[in-house]
Amino acid sequence: MTIKGILWHSTGVNNPWVKRYVQPSDNAPNKAKMLTVLGTNAYQNDWNHIERQAGLNAWIGKLADGTVATVQTMPWNYRPWGCGSGNKGSCNNGWIQFEICEDSLRDKTYFEAVYQEACEITAYLCNLYGLNPNSKVAFNGANVPVILCHADSYKFGLGSNHGDVLHWFKKYGKTMDDVRKDVADLMKSAVSPATPAAPSPSVQFAVGDMVHLLSGATYTSGITPKSWVFEKTLYIRELRDNGNAAVVSTQKTGDVTGVVAVKYLTKDSES
Repeated sequence: MTIKGILWHSTGVNNPWVKRYVQPSDNAPNKAKMLTVLGTNAYQNDWNHIERQAGLNAWIGKLADGTVATVQTMPWNYRPWGCGSGNKGSCNNGWIQFEICEDSLRDKTYFEAVYQEACEITAYLCNLYGLNPNSKVAFNGANVPVILCHADSYKFGLGSNHGDVLHWFKKYGKTMDDVRKDVADLMKSAVSPATPAAPSPSVQFAVGDMVHLLSGATYTSGITPKSWVFEKTLYIRELRDNGNAAVVSTQKTGDVTGVVAVKYLTKDSES
């Protein structure tokens, strides 16, 4: 799918353990190691079964050792089957989706841990795909926030009628507006003021330029690009005032691979 934003879910039942929902495939080469990390679902009622007819890009909750983490369950740009449909269509067509494992809804420490984790993975994804957490997207006749929850998708006619995550958030004074602000703050803090560099006077970049990443390049989120990104011809999709450029892979209308400082770019002679 072409990624338009991130949509939050929560499970609606008292079980904070990721193992309840996430288990490795039977033929996974590292199955034993993953079970050590996740824990084993003895009831085999996890979601890794075709009859579930549903699937999310990730889950957030407790690992076997009790720590809170995000577990990715399919590629970020794979269409999830998570929020259902409304009278204007579905946010399944463009929004990365994850579930937060609920507990009894009375443990503030657990809530704060999963809320922080969810904000951090959302900030990571916004950086990765060049998304503005405070912006909106025109989609099927609706003006939809880049970041929203399942309850929001229903309100915009783009999801089924569910209350998550708002029934949980209100217990601790949180709203989706708080989420957007907290994600934006995390994205700002991920970029050191000394990191962005203005283009060299001898090299002027423009939107649409074909470029390659230089050795040692990192995204502004701090993540090192995968090896294939260095090998591909990329295109500048957006130039930013602080000296960063959003680049895309293979085609000018392709998905954003990440946001990098222009000091890490070299212009191809063909452009």
